[in-house]
Amino acid sequence: MEIDLKKLAEPFPAEDIEWRVSRAGLGKSGIFCFCLAYITARAIQQRLDDICGAENWRTEPLTIHELRPGVVAMSVGISIRIDSEWITKWDVAEPTNIEPAKGGFSGGMKRAGAQWGIGRYLYHLEETFADVAETIDRGSKGWNYAQLPDKHGGGAYYWRPPQLPGWALPKEPEYEISESDLTALKKSWREKFASTSKNAAELREGFSRFVASVCGEFPLADFRCWTRDALEKCGQRITQTDVKSGVSGDVPFE
Repeated sequence: MEIDLKKLAEPFPAEDIEWRVSRAGLGKSGIFCFCLAYITARAIQQRLDDICGAENWRTEPLTIHELRPGVVAMSVGISIRIDSEWITKWDVAEPTNIEPAKGGFSGGMKRAGAQWGIGRYLYHLEETFADVAETIDRGSKGWNYAQLPDKHGGGAYYWRPPQLPGWALPKEPEYEISESDLTALKKSWREKFASTSKNAAELREGFSRFVASVCGEFPLADFRCWTRDALEKCGQRITQTDVKSGVSGDVPFE
């Protein structure tokens, strides 16, 4: 079986993503809550089944490392059989407070999966504000119960995770872009706004600011993170803009 390892890194559907509160507190406007996105261990297993085949991947025996007295880490390895040879990538996680062994192994598997590219794109999602409410209507869906830290009074609140940006969701084939599409966009931008620059760092920075001004922040270097909509918006702005501001990218688009 020929395995296309690049497909391991493709984005997951929103239902395969779990969100966790990273920090919460009380501000001038009331309760605030930040959250982070994670891939579920079951989704990792399914991705490995789908791309590699159930017979071509495995987890390695769990290893416990004592970092210092009372502090341990679990080492988890995911192996994939490539051309009859088993290749293993490892990572570690600490036991969790609830079901320490199960939680620690699940965390280690997620991190080991990222070593293979599975869910690694989520690292580009920084802490994100969640919707917060002190009370919700009975039967309301999508809300999670939580409590503030003791230093903020420990009060109860409800939070709802944000929507994932388009680049972090699966793309239909007709909406995918190729590496050559991204290369062509960079070439068009450079010809119009930075035709005389030879400084690679300035070009990267200028192009990043240009894209951010058009469609927001997201991983620019990997064409797989782009959407067709973002590509077309950037192309249209290049065509429509008469002002040339060099590599700064500070073109008055709006």
